[in-house]
Amino acid sequence: MTKTKHFTWSSVAGIAAMTYMTSASLLFTPTSAVAKDIELPGDGTLWRPSALPGYQLTLQNCSACHSAHYAEYQPPNSSPAYWQATVVKMQKAFKAPVSDSDIALITEYLTQTYGENRK
Repeated sequence: MTKTKHFTWSSVAGIAAMTYMTSASLLFTPTSAVAKDIELPGDGTLWRPSALPGYQLTLQNCSACHSAHYAEYQPPNSSPAYWQATVVKMQKAFKAPVSDSDIALITEYLTQTYGENRK
């Protein structure tokens, strides 16, 4: 005697779902990952030279993370308080290697060169 297999709609739906998921995973799985090389343009914006001691400190401490573009794009009438808050933010939030004793000198350089007291 031969046994007849009976499929229920739930088993047919389950097989269809498994087939769909398997097909979809094969369709969306990358077959090979290739790293792309990109070349970024150079940044030609340099810090404005100054005889102020904060200039050398800015070169040493600020240039490690960003160029002078950051300073160039700040409002030209930025006050000493604005620049001090910016330097402290870089020190505290972004862990810039600025010592507390250098904050006033860097602030003076930024204010005199890029802020409201620029010459």
